[in-house]
Amino acid sequence: MQTTRIPSLDGLRAFSILAVCVCHFALSPGFPVQPSWWTFIYAHCGVRLFFVISGFLITSLLVQEREKNGAVNLKQFYLRRACRILPATYVYLAVVAVIYYQSLSGTDLILAATYLSSYSVHIPWVLGHLWSLSVEEHFYLIWPIAMARRVMSARTLAIAAVIASPVFRYALVKHGFYLGSMQFFPSVADALAAGCLLALYQPQLQKHRAFFAWRGFPLVWGLTLSIPVMFHYSYLLRFWPLPQLVQVSALSAFNLGVALCIQNAITARPRVLNTPIMVWIGSLSYSLYLWQMPFTNPDTPSWATTFPQNLGLTLLAAMASYYIIEQPFRKLREPRRRPAPQHRAPLPVPRGAWVRAE
Repeated sequence: MQTTRIPSLDGLRAFSILAVCVCHFALSPGFPVQPSWWTFIYAHCGVRLFFVISGFLITSLLVQEREKNGAVNLKQFYLRRACRILPATYVYLAVVAVIYYQSLSGTDLILAATYLSSYSVHIPWVLGHLWSLSVEEHFYLIWPIAMARRVMSARTLAIAAVIASPVFRYALVKHGFYLGSMQFFPSVADALAAGCLLALYQPQLQKHRAFFAWRGFPLVWGLTLSIPVMFHYSYLLRFWPLPQLVQVSALSAFNLGVALCIQNAITARPRVLNTPIMVWIGSLSYSLYLWQMPFTNPDTPSWATTFPQNLGLTLLAAMASYYIIEQPFRKLREPRRRPAPQHRAPLPVPRGAWVRAE
């Protein structure tokens, strides 16, 4: 399937992974930022930003495939996703299993390998971040099947997720399952659904390009980025159930704001999101997310978990993962075809020659 990179999205991924890294590196000796409520909240919102982007991109690809071929090839979709996600994840699991063999249980590794860690509330630090990959895999299992049936059915499902997730979060918080309200798949599905709806409503949104290209749109960015502060200070509302309602609705409002900001980013193409360094960090975001955990582990203080050397080691590990593991498998998932025969070719085509579909 023919795909093109959407400008600005790598820059948004860079912001997402930087928010996560600041939170985790703040636990490292020597890091200039101290751990605080805002490092945690903005790290979680950074992951939600990535979820919205993921929902938008996957849905856009599925819509393109339906328009081009008249249907969605689920087998090819799952093959592409497997080549994109599984190799790097399983290499990471193999490495940490060897290094931390004394502290990791078989249950921990099985939950991580089967993408069920989002439902575990007692998981070691080096595997703790895999909850978000667990959420993504559940999304990949459900959403393409909905898109393969009818777009209207998929749209209804996404709207239902946007409505149901805050209710689910509220129920978990009320019964003391705070961690579950932040990482169970039903609790965060509204972030993915917001991205899905952003892609499905592109024809309508394109009619309002002037608004999304508006020079005053940074006000929307500022308002969206201030929502996590509201989430934190909801405890100041003393009368139950106001704090819980503000918390669950604040995350829903953040998803909506992020969706609007993504539309602005792909319409106006802000320069800050398209600088070479931001695009490069965004392209490494998955690798950085995987490999920063061992080097920010507060349970094993050492030279390798002290700033700034842990930052350098994280970058080296992420680049190795990206260029040695992810990129080769990414090429494998691309469809290949033989070149069309040339009746008047000036030179003979070598036997076994192939061209890559761009």
